[in-house]
Amino acid sequence: KPKLFFIQACQGKEIQCPIYLEPDARIPASSSMQQSVSPSESIPEEADFLLGMATIDGYASFRHIQQGAWYIQALCSKLQLLVPRGEDILSILTHVNEDVGRRVDRFGTKKQMPQPAYTLRRKFIFPIPRDPPPSQQRQ
Repeated sequence: KPKLFFIQACQGKEIQCPIYLEPDARIPASSSMQQSVSPSESIPEEADFLLGMATIDGYASFRHIQQGAWYIQALCSKLQLLVPRGEDILSILTHVNEDVGRRVDRFGTKKQMPQPAYTLRRKFIFPIPRDPPPSQQRQ
């Protein structure tokens, strides 16, 4: 079974600064194909891990004083929105990267870029929940 870890922590003291870009051509979405694996095959011991880090090595991660950590807020938001749609975890984490990458501190000088690392061998899709999350259930 896959093992998923999401780490909200700094990986250093460096601060990522904004870089202003001009629009470029859009890249069309590429399709991926899944391969089936025979039960008799073996896999490496390190297979099927996913590590979602709040930021890249050497850099600080940030949090809003009231709303919380940028990474965790984006992750929870995208999971709540995209899991019911059947999105796979890497697509969800790409949306998280987009969300966090757009955020900036109140002075406009600090940025953050999450970094997933994985050894997943197949797409990982959470089962679609039958009941609403506890935060949306009536008490």
